[in-house]
Amino acid sequence: MSANGGQGTGDHQNTLNVSSLFNAWLKYQQAHLDSFIHRSKEYLVNRTLKIGLGDETFLSFLDRTNPSLQQKRIENLKKVSQHHPYSIVFTFRTLHFIDWFVPIHHALDRLYPEKYSIIYLDYATTLRRILSGFEYLRYREQVHSRLLSFGIDPINHYSHEELRSYDFQPNWVVGLTSESIRQENLSIPIRIYLPHYSLPKAVDKDLPDNIKFEHVFLPTQERYSYLNLRQNEQQNKIEIHPVGYPKEGLKVSQIKSFPYSNKPLIVYAPSLDIGLLKKAIKEGIINVFKNNPQWNFLVKLHPSLESRRHYISGFFRNQLSEYQHIVFDSLSNINSFFDEATVLICDFGSVGGEFSLQTGKRMIYLKVSKQYEGGGDLNFRDDYADTVSSIQELPKNINKVLKLAPKKPIEIEQIRKKVLTCSSNSDEKAATTIDGLISKHQKVNS
Repeated sequence: MSANGGQGTGDHQNTLNVSSLFNAWLKYQQAHLDSFIHRSKEYLVNRTLKIGLGDETFLSFLDRTNPSLQQKRIENLKKVSQHHPYSIVFTFRTLHFIDWFVPIHHALDRLYPEKYSIIYLDYATTLRRILSGFEYLRYREQVHSRLLSFGIDPINHYSHEELRSYDFQPNWVVGLTSESIRQENLSIPIRIYLPHYSLPKAVDKDLPDNIKFEHVFLPTQERYSYLNLRQNEQQNKIEIHPVGYPKEGLKVSQIKSFPYSNKPLIVYAPSLDIGLLKKAIKEGIINVFKNNPQWNFLVKLHPSLESRRHYISGFFRNQLSEYQHIVFDSLSNINSFFDEATVLICDFGSVGGEFSLQTGKRMIYLKVSKQYEGGGDLNFRDDYADTVSSIQELPKNINKVLKLAPKKPIEIEQIRKKVLTCSSNSDEKAATTIDGLISKHQKVNS
């Protein structure tokens, strides 16, 4: 009877999960409808404004109506252009990619004071969810807040539309990016690909072919890197630079999610894969959090889910909002929780390696299907994870892993030397590499 009863309870819970997920999907569709209505209103406002603005966009109108600030920004960009060949541009669309470049920026300032001019150039208006209206103004506010939090003057941030409106174009000697930006057509002699993960996934057998670059800042060694890396290097004449993972140098304020609690904090940081998130929900991951108040839980979803306003993000938030031992976060950097976290739960991707290599704390990987196997990320799991668990066995495995002491510093250093291409001061290694590339470029062109 207990077996049948248990099965019935499980079926009932699965039905509830599917029902809740469907309701979340409906809310997501409603949010899309609200967004469409919002964009329609914005379009009508812009059309109305165009009577007085002509071909000028609302964004450029706002910039133009603050002439003092605009003049400062133009003068700053002209100064950058005059500073050639010591000018560097970091191009991006998604907000959180700033975190990958900031440590290199700080290292350049630290090692070569006042030598380099650095600009953050966004192409966010090319994203449908942002475009160039009110939503972009909110995005720009987030970029400026993020830069300020790292001690970087937001005057060094420009949008590509703003740049295009000027009657001059600055000269760049080096360009770095972490993502594909189809609309970017700048003239940059030295292009560097800065991976936004330390451990490539199984699908990342090759270096990206939709990004323009001649140089790669390689984070990890062969077993934990791109499968076809050497073949890419030979065929495409790409220069590999073993700089390690510069993002490790990011100095972020630590967040205390449970400031008055001594309970262990279990961080759930899954990948961006929606199919895996749905599978975890169906198998009861929400109940694991709800039914184990002896621990604190942080549900840390991928920042891209929040920026896309995906319904999965809203579903988790709504399901967990009433529980005092559970908090939800998606936009903060995973580094912000390194001090407070005790154990990390992940599935695949780079976050497990990033957490383990920097903290030496314990990891639990969730079981995934064979299609995810074979990449550097799960090679790292096979070599260094504390356990691989199903959702059903999570409470038992959390208990088991909590009994393990954190790795000793010498153990962490040994693992780092086996995994990373550079195991210390990667931000400075990247900075000196950039300086060397510029020096070489000057000699060739002198």
